[in-house]
Amino acid sequence: MPSSRADGHAAPCSPAGYDGGDWAWEFLRRNQDYIADWRCSVPRHLPYITLKDGTQLLRLRRRYPRAEKWGLHAFPDPKLCAHQAPAFWHAKALKRVVRLNAGKVDEAEQGVQQTLADFRADRRAVIGVDGTALVLLKRRGVHVALDIRGLSVLTAPFEPAYEMRGLTDIPAQAELLKRLHRFTEPAPEAVGDVPPPVDERLHHALIALDESLKGKNYRQIAITIFGEKKVAEEWLGHSQYLKDRTRRLVAKGTELMKGGYLDLLG
Repeated sequence: MPSSRADGHAAPCSPAGYDGGDWAWEFLRRNQDYIADWRCSVPRHLPYITLKDGTQLLRLRRRYPRAEKWGLHAFPDPKLCAHQAPAFWHAKALKRVVRLNAGKVDEAEQGVQQTLADFRADRRAVIGVDGTALVLLKRRGVHVALDIRGLSVLTAPFEPAYEMRGLTDIPAQAELLKRLHRFTEPAPEAVGDVPPPVDERLHHALIALDESLKGKNYRQIAITIFGEKKVAEEWLGHSQYLKDRTRRLVAKGTELMKGGYLDLLG
């Protein structure tokens, strides 16, 4: 699908396979203040490269404080949807991160060796000015963020040591490590290549936001989301359920665009 339109509104993209970071980007890229900051940014197009193992890498020579204000390392182009824009989220914006110390491989000891390619997922990595690598692994709507220290070459093998910060950190890290381990297993084959389910609540909120930004009234927004037949049958109903639901969707979409998107990064 196209990612931009002549009227200035963000065109929809298929949300199949979206994770929290993808949804966050979809709401953020509709924010006019973000678009204004992006227009003032240099460079406007992220200078990322694709490594030989398929990892997308953005190496930063300096910090971008205005992008960090939005939870990003640098500015992706708001005309591009989540399937097209490499949104490199900042570690401070991510609620849960796996901390990994990459040790040097000792051939004599034959310890556990790993490479990033062992994780069978889409990988986006950013190396900050401090040399720390943040890698976001994504597969079928699930993501895990890795804060990696000690790995000077991202494609090189390493001996992993996962870090805990106190006993209270164990439950959250254990759940993340379970997800991470699943990424080392072959992806289950979907029958007929069926995409993962779409988060209907967020999808409807995004549609409601788009229609609202185009100046549509609540009834017109409801028709776009629920169909003309359902609206004709229920809009004037005693319960006012459909009207209230549409209002809530517009309010939710607006809230997510104006900063609530950070709660989706999880």
